[in-house]
Amino acid sequence: MATVQKITVSSKTQGPAWNGAVPAAATAVVKRIEGFFSAPYDDNGALPGGTWTIGYGSIVDANGHPVSPATPPITEAEAEKWLRRDMEGAARDVKLRVKVALLECEAAALISWTYNLGAGSLGKSTLLARINANHKADVPGEMRKWIHHEGKPLVGLLRRRWAEAAIFVGLDATNACVRAWKEIDSLNDWPPFA
Repeated sequence: MATVQKITVSSKTQGPAWNGAVPAAATAVVKRIEGFFSAPYDDNGALPGGTWTIGYGSIVDANGHPVSPATPPITEAEAEKWLRRDMEGAARDVKLRVKVALLECEAAALISWTYNLGAGSLGKSTLLARINANHKADVPGEMRKWIHHEGKPLVGLLRRRWAEAAIFVGLDATNACVRAWKEIDSLNDWPPFA
């Protein structure tokens, strides 16, 4: 198993300040990574411990009920509506917990991260502590730590975390996702963001 090293980057990112809304980059990365599924699926495949998911990773239907195998299929338009709802929830969680000003790109990355891992993970993370201490340069390295599912590190989660970290430091969301899947083949990969 690879040793996680401290990864820091220079935080010279420029861009618009975050206004509290869901940045387009957050939605773009989630749509690209999650993909669209009209019917419910177990996000852990046939292995135990999965979560029933639909659309672009929604785990709750339009009525607030957990997605299950009995959840009816949805259209892509419905999936986008549910995604906006879910992303707005993640944005509220980020706004509630982060105590320093964020750039739009930083917020986009944190909203995507929170959408995937949940507000509880954000609330207890060293990542949040580093942000709130205004040590934003430490954020990519902290994101890198969140690549485990049921105790096992996964390359797919490493790619997602790298894409989110790249967005945090100012890379375009589409470019970040393409690079993550093109340049990361093993758990030892963590390409420079430049």
